[in-house]
Amino acid sequence: MNRIALVLLLLAFPVLSAAQSDERIVKPEIRVGDSWTYRSTNALAPGTHEHESRVSYADSKVSLVVSTRKSDGMEFDSSWTPEWNAVTSYAGVMYRPHAGVFRFPLRTGDKYEVNFEVLRPRVNTIATTVSGIARVVGWDTVDVPAGKFRAIRVEVEGVYRESDGGSYQQHAILWYVPEVNRWAKFLVVNPRFSGSEELLEYKLQ
Repeated sequence: MNRIALVLLLLAFPVLSAAQSDERIVKPEIRVGDSWTYRSTNALAPGTHEHESRVSYADSKVSLVVSTRKSDGMEFDSSWTPEWNAVTSYAGVMYRPHAGVFRFPLRTGDKYEVNFEVLRPRVNTIATTVSGIARVVGWDTVDVPAGKFRAIRVEVEGVYRESDGGSYQQHAILWYVPEVNRWAKFLVVNPRFSGSEELLEYKLQ
């Protein structure tokens, strides 16, 4: 390699690094029929299960998803904002206004507040209030059964305050993959609960 080519190559490295750090991930286009199959732990129910989550309705305000557990065909409904922030969960828990994990466009170094209430309509009105910080940490390579993906990692640290006065901290990590339009992997841990999802396959319309 001649000197000029070597100098040009060396100069390119910081430019590429800066471009990657400035890369913005735009809000996904969610379409009816899009589906993602996950292996989950303590998501639909206690224990490990496989389920397919399929979009049954989507507009500019909400996406409705039906998740079917493969072991018995049982269906679980959930609703989401167009940014994949949960409004109602598989178990019927409500988040007001929503869970606030994603704020598009995502860019490495972004940090934003997460504040919401958790409601369990069948039990009580407001069970928990949550406040925390979400950070877009950077790019990772995530290896799951569906394949190896370049994913942007979002971490959320939150404090959950119960209506009875108790409180605890929760840590969540999501690996969002732009080409998948959803996360390829998800982990959540707190003193009372731990859960996860990893992508097995996906189909986009």
